Amino acid sequence: MRSFSVLNLTDLSVGLADLSTKRYAALTSTKAGVGQVDVLAYQQKAIDALPKALVGGKPMSEELASKDDEHDGLGLGIWHMTEAYFHVPGIPPHIVDAARRVRAAFIPTLGALQESYADEAAAANAHKEDLAKLEADLKLLPIAGGGTLYDWAASFVAAGQDLSVLLSKRADVNAATRKNAQVLRSETVGILNDLRRAIAREAKRNPALAADIDAQIFGYLDTLEEQRVAAHRAAKAERGKSSTNEG
Repeated sequence: MRSFSVLNLTDLSVGLADLSTKRYAALTSTKAGVGQVDVLAYQQKAIDALPKALVGGKPMSEELASKDDEHDGLGLGIWHMTEAYFHVPGIPPHIVDAARRVRAAFIPTLGALQESYADEAAAANAHKEDLAKLEADLKLLPIAGGGTLYDWAASFVAAGQDLSVLLSKRADVNAATRKNAQVLRSETVGILNDLRRAIAREAKRNPALAADIDAQIFGYLDTLEEQRVAAHRAAKAERGKSSTNEG
């Protein structure tokens, strides 16, 4: 009989949801299943209450890096766009002055884009005021595809504010929370394995149960387990390939 070992919290979240809906009738056709309904519901609620970074979301580091790339890309665009106005001859003085004010407010140096996530997030609050103050200047500077530099600046400020939100979420996912989440994962996997064994014993004594009752109840979780095992194998093979190439 199969047992679960590598299901992660995301797998358990969707697997328990499936058990409580699509497979509920099969589950409660067994006495063992009926006896564990409340326990499974409790585990599902506890898992779903965890920070999204731990259940079903991107790893927090990946999400932060992606948002920082967006923020810095927009900042680079603003810096290079204003730089062009400083060098091309014949640009009206009031346009050049507008570009200088934009540069000074948003990207005084390219080094500003190398600051920490926290510093960039803090700067976004000041830039929000600059966005309103320099709206007229920004709208004097068009960008390809329609719109003006105001659109890039607004997106730049929004990306900085998103960094602040993500940093706050990361603070919620502290070491204690991660440890508790792993305990919850192990506990839930254990409950599912115990339940599966109990149902197998019951099926031997009760011929009225469907011959494929195990598959009816645990089929989706089996699929999730198989996918997770395959992913682990692929990652291991990739690490081995990288190690060989480095050697």
